[in-house]
Amino acid sequence: MSFNFGAFLSGISEGATDTIVRKEEELSRVRLMDAEAATRERLTRSAERREENKRNSENASMLKSLGYSEAQASWILKGGSATVGLYSDFATKAMAKGIDPRTILDSSLISSDQQDPRNESALLSVNREIDETADVYELQTGVLGEILGESKKKPKEYTSLEAGHAGTFSLLQAAKADGDTAEVNRLTGILSDWKKQIDKASPEVKSETQWFSKESRGRVVKDALALARQDMEFTVDIDGNITSKIEGRSGPAAIAKLMAAGSIAADAQVTKDVIDEQLLGKAQRLKSVALSALTSFGKDVANSAGQAEKIKSFSYFKTKKNADGTMSPRNFIDEIKASNSGVYKAGDVILVKQNFNGVDSVRIKVFTGIPFQKVDGTELLQMFHDAGEYSERN
Repeated sequence: MSFNFGAFLSGISEGATDTIVRKEEELSRVRLMDAEAATRERLTRSAERREENKRNSENASMLKSLGYSEAQASWILKGGSATVGLYSDFATKAMAKGIDPRTILDSSLISSDQQDPRNESALLSVNREIDETADVYELQTGVLGEILGESKKKPKEYTSLEAGHAGTFSLLQAAKADGDTAEVNRLTGILSDWKKQIDKASPEVKSETQWFSKESRGRVVKDALALARQDMEFTVDIDGNITSKIEGRSGPAAIAKLMAAGSIAADAQVTKDVIDEQLLGKAQRLKSVALSALTSFGKDVANSAGQAEKIKSFSYFKTKKNADGTMSPRNFIDEIKASNSGVYKAGDVILVKQNFNGVDSVRIKVFTGIPFQKVDGTELLQMFHDAGEYSERN
């Protein structure tokens, strides 16, 4: 059999042609699909751009309505939605306080670099200061004070001298609690001015009996107790309550109350002739409770010669015992002189010879370490507390 080479070539040619046609058809379909995908992508991007432009236009209008300039709004928009939210939140709070939000962008706190993390930190710091401040006029220090400079808002006006004194005193107490020395100094000066005005007021105004708010009276008492107890080396909580053990130290705990009573009474005496009777009443009640506790303490120490189980380790009893067990009390005037030389600590108990109500007797005295003090003509505190007559039971 002979091989038909021509027919063979013809068959190859037909097969190759079919393959080429199929490949071209496939390529056309791919090109069509690519074109359709590209069209869809272009349409999507176009829609997204329109949406972004619309959103940017809305955000720009919103930012300008919050007080930002057009240039500032454009700069903020570059940071995206998170930055817009951050600056709009700041502006909302600033405007609520009567503050122009443009001041933050014009200040040295904000970098022109959108990516600078210090920008967000500065905004958050200012926002916190705005949140915690009741009145723009009080913003004279801190981050916002540096931005705004001198406040142009006039000082808060009070309807009476009583309200002015009470309001300023409350702000002063808060500044002391915050440890803001500059604000404490400023408010101390303002409070002094209020007192001068009260001093010059008519007798009718001076006869008022309430020069503190309810809250400020409570703050005075709490702060006085906390400071006095810390001075007596007790640990206290945020409300001034003793958290360390008192057992055996009931005398010093009572003395702390006496010290607090003195401090409260001093605050109650607004000026020489003006007293807040409610606050003075709190001081007097605290004094009464403290003296009662101090009397019990003095008797416990004296009648056991300082050997009662709960107190003997503190060595409070200071009167010498004779060999036969009797006591050798000295004259009270001599003990007063001795106390001036620093021989006693707060809570020490002694027996003294004293003419008491016209009768010579031996009395129990508790050393408080508190100087003599009078408030409104009434004796409030003294260096030694009289705990009663010694019974010589030992």
